Amino acid sequence: MKTLLLFAAAAVVGALAWGFTTGAQAVPARSVSRRVEVDSAWSATLSGDPTAATAAFLARVPADVRARGDAFGNTRYIALLGRVAVLAGTIAILMFSGAAIGMRDLARRITSRVPLQDAIVAVQTLAAFFLLSLPIETYAGFVRVHHAGFSRMSYATWLGDAVLSWAVAVPFFAVGVVAIYALIRRRPQSWMVWATGVYALLTAVFILLMPQFIAPLFNTIAPMADGPQKQAILSLARANGVPANDVFVQNASRQSELLNAHVTGFGGTAQIVLDDNTITKTPDAEVRLVMAHEIGHYVLAHVAKGIVFDTLLTALGFLFVGWGATRLISRFGDRWGVSGLRDVGAFPVFWGLLMLWGFLALPLSNGIAREQEAEADMFGINASQSPLGLAEFMIRDADAGQLDPSPLVESVFYNHPSPRNRIFRAMRWRAEHQKP
Repeated sequence: MKTLLLFAAAAVVGALAWGFTTGAQAVPARSVSRRVEVDSAWSATLSGDPTAATAAFLARVPADVRARGDAFGNTRYIALLGRVAVLAGTIAILMFSGAAIGMRDLARRITSRVPLQDAIVAVQTLAAFFLLSLPIETYAGFVRVHHAGFSRMSYATWLGDAVLSWAVAVPFFAVGVVAIYALIRRRPQSWMVWATGVYALLTAVFILLMPQFIAPLFNTIAPMADGPQKQAILSLARANGVPANDVFVQNASRQSELLNAHVTGFGGTAQIVLDDNTITKTPDAEVRLVMAHEIGHYVLAHVAKGIVFDTLLTALGFLFVGWGATRLISRFGDRWGVSGLRDVGAFPVFWGLLMLWGFLALPLSNGIAREQEAEADMFGINASQSPLGLAEFMIRDADAGQLDPSPLVESVFYNHPSPRNRIFRAMRWRAEHQKP
């Protein structure tokens, strides 16, 4: 345990030093004009050829803005590699230092009840993963965003949100661990199947609780002010079969200057939420397109479908955990002091392999997400009749990522279609709907 505590202390001190030092630096100013502004005459003369029209939109992004977007996009690969390296290192520290069995033995001294022992080990392990990953998460979630000029949030506030997010998730994880470890012991050959059901249930409960109980812990979410814009959005929702009585706005500017909107919850708890940045920084036509896109997610039941797809990927993840843990424990079990996966002292291996599967499955999970986003784009364009609105919105934050990544990069790392592809699809829709 001493080795773990030393590594955790070093990680926390390093993260705090990095975060507070970065936070003390001035936030770099973003370019005021991240695209060349045009008037209606430009749109009227835009080529009817989708490829040429797409190129015309992308050409409005200045070279320096595009370079900053490419540079920021490249930092995601540093963050990804760092997270994988930290994950592997954390598993090694917990298992080879004896910390894992130390946490198991501590739980046994606290209580004789096996489910409570499993829960105590789970909380200790999750805390260790959180603390050891704090430096790379500080880089991924705070340092690179601060240096890019996308957020003015202080590091103390960011860290508070990170701790709160961990605290909110831990009860769900602990319940899952208790249930899954009971299945591993009672059904050693088929636990993966039953564990998939546990995961699906807990995920559904979490998403069901998100709008009313979880999201408000991080942001103020309130009804949109009455006015023509709100009435236009409600009319758009009703026209597409959404029984909407209100439109919600969250103070996302607390965390970021970037533009966004989203759907939370599902069924009767679902909310379509618009970020305050989007309202204040975009014209009504683009706000209408964005909301039509989010209404598309709701109408097409993407949240519920996402749970199904995510559960299927997690089922494969459990198979990967069972395969990998069996081989690792057969080789290092004696050295680690664990007899098998049923021994909760091996939980760091279970958790680490499941997290590793998340990285390995990125092409699959991102591919599913991209397809849903493409469907929502088409729904949004059809509902709003505004292909130009989508194209304009795609270059409004042109410094926030790569506009035109390679097909391989997009297929592996992007959970939305690239801006080029989204603009092209909008221009193709426009071409097909132009009057002869």
